[in-house]
Amino acid sequence: MASLSEEPEVVKFVLQNGVGLHTTEADPDVLEPRWQQQQVLEFVDIAVEAEKLGFDGVSLVEHHALSVTAPSPHLLLAAAAMRTTRIRLASAVTVLPLYNPIRVAEEAGMLDLLSDGRFELGIGRGTGEVERVSGGAIGPDESMARWIEGIELLDIALRQREFTFDGTFTKVLYPFTVPTRPLQDPLPVWTGARSLESVERAAEKGWSVFRNVGSDAEHRTALERYVSVGREHGYALSGSNFMVERFIFIGESERAAQLNFERTCVNFGRFQKSLSGNGRFTLPPSVQSNDVQQAAASPPVGPPPDAVVTGTPDQVAAALERTLVSTGARRLMVETFSGEEMRLFAREVMPRVRHMTPISQATA
Repeated sequence: MASLSEEPEVVKFVLQNGVGLHTTEADPDVLEPRWQQQQVLEFVDIAVEAEKLGFDGVSLVEHHALSVTAPSPHLLLAAAAMRTTRIRLASAVTVLPLYNPIRVAEEAGMLDLLSDGRFELGIGRGTGEVERVSGGAIGPDESMARWIEGIELLDIALRQREFTFDGTFTKVLYPFTVPTRPLQDPLPVWTGARSLESVERAAEKGWSVFRNVGSDAEHRTALERYVSVGREHGYALSGSNFMVERFIFIGESERAAQLNFERTCVNFGRFQKSLSGNGRFTLPPSVQSNDVQQAAASPPVGPPPDAVVTGTPDQVAAALERTLVSTGARRLMVETFSGEEMRLFAREVMPRVRHMTPISQATA
């Protein structure tokens, strides 16, 4: 049960899941508890199947918006831990500013115990107005301040025993030890890092990084900075600590892949509308990228364009190989949007890409 960042000689695949975004219903009633229950239970089934298909990890998004039924990824991952034995389980991400960092450390330790040492904690600041207010009317400035302080306290809580802390938002006046110590030492931590500043913060602590927004050139720049800062702080970091996300729309034919893309864009549009809250947060309209390019007068709303891969298995594999070469990453977070696509990707794409030779030892 090697951690996701171990074994740099192979490319590892983490199956990301946005609970509710995978529905095939044309017009689901997202307020209906039975629909919500179905999405939650299907995630656990997906984790079980992903393990059988050979994925290295399965990760779970946290959002606080209608149509994505995942406000508590730790609870869902605990359920998945009880039905799997090998696959790594990760949050991507736990929205750190919404929680007491000590509580996050405690739950991370509990998940590691439940999974027999298979949990990897992913943290991030969160996205959109709804994310920020769900924890108690947290504005952007406070969210950033909680994020910065939370990183420091979380690191201390995971690494140290009998610690105190004098923060603005959390104070630990008497020596405290997290009562659910993780089996892994250290517990793997991944940081969602869009900015170079966030990349540097992760490198300073020896934490791994994943990114879903940006061009391949921007990812390469971030990786080089990450490796350099890590070296300055005594960590030998590499492309195996660096994960980029791709939204995969795959089919036996280009037309089938296109239909999968169009179906999922409807779900993304519903989600983005609920996430935007007061309208100040929007994701850019998506257009197809990589091997399947078709102009559209009014492109549908969808995932970030830089992260979209659409096509047949050969086209998807070639696009991911280019991503690995261009970015230097050795870890891929992939999100498929139906069981058929997940199985096709695992059968036809993963074996081809998994043993790609690293381009350079500096970033491999």
